[in-house]
Amino acid sequence: MGRIKYLLFLILPFVFAAGCINGQAVLSLNKDGSGKVSIEGLFDYPAYCSQTDADCAGAEKFFVEQIKTMVSSGGFEAWSDVNWKILDDGRCYFKGTAYFNDVNEVDFFIGSAKTGIKVEFTRRWDGKSSVELKLQDNFRLDPQIKKLPSEMFKTFSMNFVAAMPGEIENSENFQRLDNQTVMFVFSGGQWLSYLRNNTIKATLTSDGNDLFDYKTEVGRAKKDYVEILKRIETAIQKEYITKDSNSVSAVKDLSIKGQLREGLAAQEQGEFERAVKIYEYVIKNGQTDEKLSAGAAYQIGVCLVEMRRSEQAIRQFESVINKYPQSPAALKSEKMLNKIRLNESRKKAEEKAKVFVSDTIPKLYAEDVDPNTASIKIMFSEPMKKTEWFYSSFDYAHLPQAMGVPAFDSAGIEWTLPIALEAGKVYAVAVNCGDASMGIKKLQIGFQSVSGQMCEKFVLVFATLQADPNAKPVTIDDEFIERCKKAN
Repeated sequence: MGRIKYLLFLILPFVFAAGCINGQAVLSLNKDGSGKVSIEGLFDYPAYCSQTDADCAGAEKFFVEQIKTMVSSGGFEAWSDVNWKILDDGRCYFKGTAYFNDVNEVDFFIGSAKTGIKVEFTRRWDGKSSVELKLQDNFRLDPQIKKLPSEMFKTFSMNFVAAMPGEIENSENFQRLDNQTVMFVFSGGQWLSYLRNNTIKATLTSDGNDLFDYKTEVGRAKKDYVEILKRIETAIQKEYITKDSNSVSAVKDLSIKGQLREGLAAQEQGEFERAVKIYEYVIKNGQTDEKLSAGAAYQIGVCLVEMRRSEQAIRQFESVINKYPQSPAALKSEKMLNKIRLNESRKKAEEKAKVFVSDTIPKLYAEDVDPNTASIKIMFSEPMKKTEWFYSSFDYAHLPQAMGVPAFDSAGIEWTLPIALEAGKVYAVAVNCGDASMGIKKLQIGFQSVSGQMCEKFVLVFATLQADPNAKPVTIDDEFIERCKKAN
């Protein structure tokens, strides 16, 4: 067994390449045809879901159901050392060892799909044993595999390693690893026709010794097998139960809602790339539930913000607003857009190590401001001189009508301007810039810190709601926003 593990170690680095299914099966064969096969590999669940129309359930539920079919079928007496794991990138890892009394009776599966691959162990007329890898007679490809896009098989890779119970005399189309071990690589989408049209065979000089004590190992495995099946069943049932109830939900409902919860969990753990992939899956497969799709689209934007991809996040939130305008996600997206744009303005000022506007009421670029709002507030990054300020109109937007004398709070951080607004208009208040400053090369008066440092230019832009709630809301022109961003 030490030799087989060594060979496994050598080959594994080549196994875990890109592709839908990548792995290795190591067959250990005794001279009476009994033996075991150790399987280890990765199934690219996100790739499978993205390239098929299948209604994939949650990753673990889907994958474990495949494992259940595999370990419950195919002529195996027992399984041992079965483990599985959902990796951070969504791929599914599996490892396990299956025991068989007669290799001629074994069917090999990929998940729940029968492959048609057979290992035929026979004794020839001259007493020599041979092992042949072949396709089952009259085999037809499982519909589950047949309907998959051909692109998925281009990077398919499965190494089949066979350790024989005696020395190999000759072999056809097997790759010899040593005098008792051969390998065949199932690679790409052509292996099926290759098996049909070519002989893949090894002949032994004579019977050697058994590679392991089958009776002892299978006895231990049978004890483990019961627990393995229980563990698999528990994992499947766990995926059917919601967090809030012990009742079983409809499978389709669970597949999308379960994925959304899985995405939120990944996001909570800081696995933003993985969360984005899950949310994209929810959007693709949850089209009949607009609320869930809108929520997933919004969360993609949040993940992009967390990954500091501001431009992508802005486009994502704008997409949510355009695609799901009546959803709660659209309202939250508007707030996130305001926050991102204000943060960008703040960041530019921070990078210059200058005084800057840190927050505003109303929010920057808000389009739902109550026309009855009686004042605007501008907050600064540090205490300001309380008797000096400069504000002006900006471009085509309206300057709010002042209804009193503006003033700072006692800390010199928050500046308040009493105003009167009208419904359905775009307003702008330019700080230390604007129309009134045009032609002035260097502004000498205006908002400045107690240390005398001038505040960075800033334009607060917002729009008020229409008087008629059924009227088309006022929007701030994108080109105008770009001009404001250049000033900010």
